[in-house]
Amino acid sequence: SELPGIVAAYGQAARNAIAAGFDGVEIHGANGYLLEQFLQSRSNKRTDAYGGSIENRARLMLEATRAAVDAIGADRVGIRLSPYGRANDSGEDDPMPLYTYVIGELNKLGLAYLHLIEPRASGAGQREVDHQDVPSGCETVRPLWRGTLITSGNFRTDSA
Repeated sequence: SELPGIVAAYGQAARNAIAAGFDGVEIHGANGYLLEQFLQSRSNKRTDAYGGSIENRARLMLEATRAAVDAIGADRVGIRLSPYGRANDSGEDDPMPLYTYVIGELNKLGLAYLHLIEPRASGAGQREVDHQDVPSGCETVRPLWRGTLITSGNFRTDSA
């Protein structure tokens, strides 16, 4: 399996970033990239330890994030998530059980921050809805996340 090498590469990439003079790294767990592909039930059809249950689908993201934390320290690692995203037809019909678990596990790592893509962000996969009818990520995620929370995505003067 290639997965142990991928996890190790996250740790090495974090070390490389610090060696290159960066202050920290952001693990990209959104927008249809690899970690989100494993996380989402629509894209992850595996039947091994990395597929099926929420815990298994979250495994690669958590292992990769932990590898970065082990390499450079939790205070230099953040993660970007998009619970309401639908990149490449992925996503969850009800994302909260999945992201409640993921955020709970990420809390244990003591990360520098969580970067949350708001559900109303352009390209987040929301159907055409009235802007005020779309829930804020802060409303759904803030109660779960114990650390610094950054949000992005299609803010207007009435929602910023």
